[in-house]
Amino acid sequence: MRLFDSIFLLFLFAGGARAFVFSCEEVKYKLINSNLQESTQYVCLVPEEGYTGAQALRKIYAQADKVSTSFEDLLSATCIERPGVGSWRIVADNPVNLDCTQEFSLIFTSYYPNITRPSDQWDTARLAGSSAVMVAARTGIILQNHVRCTGSGNVTVYTGAGSGVGEFRFVMKTWRCGEFPEWIVSFENVITVEADVDVIIDLGILRYDWDEQYTNYLDISPDDRVVVMASGRSDNLQNLHPERNTILIDPHASLSSADVQFTGVFDGRYGGYVDLSGEEQDGRWWSDWFNNGSVTKGNDIARKYKVTYVSQTIAPQDIWDNQDNFILEMTFSEYGESTTVAPTVGTQTVKTPTGEGDRYCGCALDKKFGMPDGWDSTEIWIDVVIILDTSAAMAQGFVDATTLIESFIGTDDGNVLTTDSKAPFYTRVGLIAMSDKADVLYNLNMTKFDKIKDKVQIKTGVPQINVMDAFYAAQQMLTDGRKDRLARQVIYYMTNSDPNSDLGGVEQFTSSDGIIIVNNFLEKGEVERPGLRKLASPGYYYDDIQDNYMETIQLFCKANCFCRNQTGQTPYAGSNPDLAVKASGGCLRATPAGVPFSKARDNCASNGGGLIASIHDDKKAAFVNQLMASSPSVSDYYWIGYSKSSTPDWTWEDKSTNPYDNWDADEPNTNSVSKCAYVDSTTPSLYWGAGNCNVGFPFVCEFAPCSAGNNNC
Repeated sequence: MRLFDSIFLLFLFAGGARAFVFSCEEVKYKLINSNLQESTQYVCLVPEEGYTGAQALRKIYAQADKVSTSFEDLLSATCIERPGVGSWRIVADNPVNLDCTQEFSLIFTSYYPNITRPSDQWDTARLAGSSAVMVAARTGIILQNHVRCTGSGNVTVYTGAGSGVGEFRFVMKTWRCGEFPEWIVSFENVITVEADVDVIIDLGILRYDWDEQYTNYLDISPDDRVVVMASGRSDNLQNLHPERNTILIDPHASLSSADVQFTGVFDGRYGGYVDLSGEEQDGRWWSDWFNNGSVTKGNDIARKYKVTYVSQTIAPQDIWDNQDNFILEMTFSEYGESTTVAPTVGTQTVKTPTGEGDRYCGCALDKKFGMPDGWDSTEIWIDVVIILDTSAAMAQGFVDATTLIESFIGTDDGNVLTTDSKAPFYTRVGLIAMSDKADVLYNLNMTKFDKIKDKVQIKTGVPQINVMDAFYAAQQMLTDGRKDRLARQVIYYMTNSDPNSDLGGVEQFTSSDGIIIVNNFLEKGEVERPGLRKLASPGYYYDDIQDNYMETIQLFCKANCFCRNQTGQTPYAGSNPDLAVKASGGCLRATPAGVPFSKARDNCASNGGGLIASIHDDKKAAFVNQLMASSPSVSDYYWIGYSKSSTPDWTWEDKSTNPYDNWDADEPNTNSVSKCAYVDSTTPSLYWGAGNCNVGFPFVCEFAPCSAGNNNC
């Protein structure tokens, strides 16, 4: 047991804390049959919407004064009061089989809480000198101040529930009634909102369901104020799925200006930070990075904004451990108005990082004709199995689908994908027609001369396909046909059938670097089936790409961008917000061995043609530092790809001329042997020093990812 664990449990069991919020994972790994005793008056259990796991809760009990109440009964009651003055314990009959794929929140509290459960539809909560505990057991929470607050007092938002810090309810922010923001986005699953006695406020509440396509982005007015927050001080389920901690904000102006105030404290063990990025008029994105401290800055110009809380994924058994805490406030106005905010006392103003841009995996389409811009589709090299839904669910979409498939590879006018295995880059295409059974039409051997319209038709009497049977057939084709070239494996659904079974088998495929694309052929006016969105890999779900075959080829290009798992490389997305392209910033690998700078350079070059990693913005600095912190290295220092020879000019290994630097005070020093740059990871801002190149430091190598036109990876 780690020292931190010991201290936490000692405090927990000593009775010093009277209330907590626990996720399903914490109940499973930390509470059941432990020595925890809670002396609160109430215990509450709030499940996620649509919870179906009640039967598994029959053998788990909240026990006080020798009275046991099963979690199944607690689920129905929401909250129960202890029968006497004894403390609560959570006990269970062995074996315990608690499935946490569905979430709940367990709350110990000294008073009966006013629990409000946000759903996927807007609802309203009125606070009149009162408080409400907002619980979205699985996801985050959005609040909208759509009717102005009345009264002269304050409105406070807390992380957690209960009564005060003794019950692990901590203040996130207090506003005067008239200054309460129009929007609050919390990535947490439990928060409390409290209005002073003379205050009345009506809040719109909504469950925030993360969506990799951002179809549920925050749709605001040009002059709104938006607050994004999260804390691990009460509960931190948000660290189990960090990819969900992101929100896209659209101020509905041709260009907007955002004034930003940030306050944050991040647990150094997990490399957390907040990334604020903005889309410019030409479609490019800039990025700001915030970590520990307080920052005030003004005039961030963009047409859309994206806020992402970046953190390491924490294992379910350790989900209570991260102590990150931040609040980011953004005040918007249409660009052109004066919005500059003077830095306040106790804050620092940070320079906007000058990112180098994403060097790899360009897969853009030109805006005029929708054709590849700067890349060649014939240089894509993947193995893709297309699943064509031939059930009645496809309806009119079936004809469109067959036409698209024939267009993917090429026409008499030329190739779109190369299928000749003798070419330096080639794609193997398989095709499965799926109705009540899987019919293999092409076993990774389809060419542009093959036609399918006369081979398939809608099968009457089959309302929809079994999506998972189709998956297993495609996976088997890929497994049987695997070659030594280690191409990216892709399964591409063209369907309108809803998955009606467990998708667990998909996770093994995607965790092994496989990609699942879903092209949902929705009929006009038809309601989307959420199961298909869950089936798709992040960034690979679409329901609007039937009109242009090249948009699918673009997805193949993105899928072709990856890092080799076998070499221990980690993909770095850079400033690209597209979840489908995880390696547009390169592939990085930490080497914990301490060696001279020249040996580090040779090591990177000889193991895949890499370079010592260059640092051109704060975001990449944090990413590289996180890699080193996760490696076995015990050194506080590591090399970066920045050095000089006999001239006074420092040069980057990647030949960049980016002016970004992060030298510590009095660095680079003038010592004649100090010609190689290193990072001092003990400094909060990861400052650089100039050191003797013959000293042995660990390092991170950067490699070009596999991509269209690059299979030397």
